[in-house]
Amino acid sequence: MNEAQSGKKLQFWLGMLVSVACLAAIFIVIDPREIWLALQDAHLGYLVLSTAGILSFMAIRAVRWRFMLNNTVPWGQVFHIQNIGYMLTYLLPFRLGDLARAVLIGNVPPVTLPQGLSTMVVERVLDLLFIVTLLPFTLVAVPSLPPQVQTAARGAGILGLAAIIILIIAANQRPLAQRISTWVFNRIRFMNTEAWVRRVDELLEGLSSLTRWRDGALLVMLSILVWLPILAAYYWGMQAVNIQPTWAMTGFVVCAAALSVAAPSSPGQVGVFHAGVTFALAEILGQPHGQAASFAFLYHALNFVVIVTLGLIGIPRIGATFSNVVATTRAMMTRPKTTA
Repeated sequence: MNEAQSGKKLQFWLGMLVSVACLAAIFIVIDPREIWLALQDAHLGYLVLSTAGILSFMAIRAVRWRFMLNNTVPWGQVFHIQNIGYMLTYLLPFRLGDLARAVLIGNVPPVTLPQGLSTMVVERVLDLLFIVTLLPFTLVAVPSLPPQVQTAARGAGILGLAAIIILIIAANQRPLAQRISTWVFNRIRFMNTEAWVRRVDELLEGLSSLTRWRDGALLVMLSILVWLPILAAYYWGMQAVNIQPTWAMTGFVVCAAALSVAAPSSPGQVGVFHAGVTFALAEILGQPHGQAASFAFLYHALNFVVIVTLGLIGIPRIGATFSNVVATTRAMMTRPKTTA
């Protein structure tokens, strides 16, 4: 077994361990009977609304992704490929879904694999910046937070806005960005300067829409619109288990969930999502433990069912099979890397 395979195996088992530890912590702190009782009282109508929010989220994400691909691929095809990728992220380790999306969209002319990969990176960056920028505005729901924590969160929001401005400038000044990144990476001995400068350039290529004022404004607007249905889905999901949220509370929980799933975990962010959401609701926002945990389990299950269903619908729509998609993605993942 080579070094890369050993690293992947270690990463997999570390993620599994973290997921099990998070779930164990929830059931140690919270009596499972409390969670079960809260689930039994869940309101179906709010779950239907929450489902509609998740579906709207996926639809608008496809609109944004198609926009980043210069609208060269039909929306339906982008939508199905996106859903397949999300499904694989839930079912397979190492977030293979993102790679699957890039591979599948890279096979649709005139899109190329590098272009598909760059848009994956840009999506991650835009989503992270949105969460980091949103977080300070949700702190009105958490008056019990120490002042230094609130100050740090607001500082992170300012940094998020600054990062957006830097990305816009870099996208419009690619030669300058290349020179600066070359200068920086040349001073980090263990890094391959050529390879990392190329990655920076690919990221900026994915941000090409920011070089035009109208398109840049549309991309920012779409990035905000993407998250509005998820805020609504969380809001209705919490109401389903008899939590009475405010929109600030909802935003705080969305931020907590988004940041928690960055931790190593099993496929589908099992455990880390549940722990992050439960902790935010119960320990920080003071909601009943049983209802907080029941929302985490219920929303995750609902999200899983919706996304896997959409992915399974999408596979035949693009003329592929599940095994073929997985095999192609794994082959791309294990392809020997050439040195720059």
